[in-house]
Amino acid sequence: MSKPCASASLAAVCVLTIASFAGGPASACSVCLPGDPHFSNTGASATEQGSFSLYLETRGYSKRSGGLPHEEDGVEHETDEESRGNRLDLYASWTPLDRFTFTLDVPVVWTHIEHFHHEERTRSTLSGLGDIALATSAVLWRDRPVLPSRWLEARVWLKAPTGRDDTKVDGERDPHLQPGTGSWDVGVGLAGVQRLDWGSLYGSVFRRWNNDGSLDYEYGDVWLASLGAETPLGHLLGRPGLDSLVAGFGLDFRYAGYDEHEGERYDDSGGAILYAAPSLRVKLPCGVSEQPASLRFAVQLPLGQTWLHNEQYEKAVWSVGILAPF
Repeated sequence: MSKPCASASLAAVCVLTIASFAGGPASACSVCLPGDPHFSNTGASATEQGSFSLYLETRGYSKRSGGLPHEEDGVEHETDEESRGNRLDLYASWTPLDRFTFTLDVPVVWTHIEHFHHEERTRSTLSGLGDIALATSAVLWRDRPVLPSRWLEARVWLKAPTGRDDTKVDGERDPHLQPGTGSWDVGVGLAGVQRLDWGSLYGSVFRRWNNDGSLDYEYGDVWLASLGAETPLGHLLGRPGLDSLVAGFGLDFRYAGYDEHEGERYDDSGGAILYAAPSLRVKLPCGVSEQPASLRFAVQLPLGQTWLHNEQYEKAVWSVGILAPF
């Protein structure tokens, strides 16, 4: 790796590390973050046979809602809570066979929650390895076997309960605070790509089933849908020197069912929300192979809160990532 490339990569890793520990506005629980991570890290999960890539991404998100009811001295108390979280995800994607791509996601999660009850305020923080997930993509159809411009792929996803899920903080075990859910969860989906002279169009839909986890808590099942477009700024503005900058815009939709806690429905959970998702992908002048690395900056802006169930308010989700193809 050349010195300029090493310097650029080191700077990118520093940005990601600093961002991971920075508090800031963003969105819902880590279980139901919006968007399609496969589109974020590679533009789509289908890649050429033998290809391998690493994508390191940090995300920040926050949410305010009614807290979980809890008992104190035999009396049930209602509280509000504000949660802020950060994730640092390492995605490793490999295409060992034509049409089949496997993506392993290893997350580290930081969560900070404040509980409000009348004039009282309590704060709790917990971090650690999250739940590792494996996604498999299979190309169902493509317009040509080499360098396709249009294809459709199916996905199967599995999450394992690898993160801590019953840690006690300040004498309490809060399921919203845990890095892991304690459950095996599965999902299936479809995605399609159309590449054009000016850029590319992308769409996906995904269904996730969440099972009963630790602390007698079960997150609601989730539907995710994304529609996006990317285009080099040089082509868009008629200035070829800007082709290393790729602008994107998308819409990310999420619907989640109610969570359940101790057999009871958690009313301040679930519902639907739509995000506008502008992004900028910057191709770096170097990489670990012949293909250049790239940085991606994105934000997901909620376009309203009225479809969420009961007392909930989500803020914007920001993300920064670096892709290294091998």
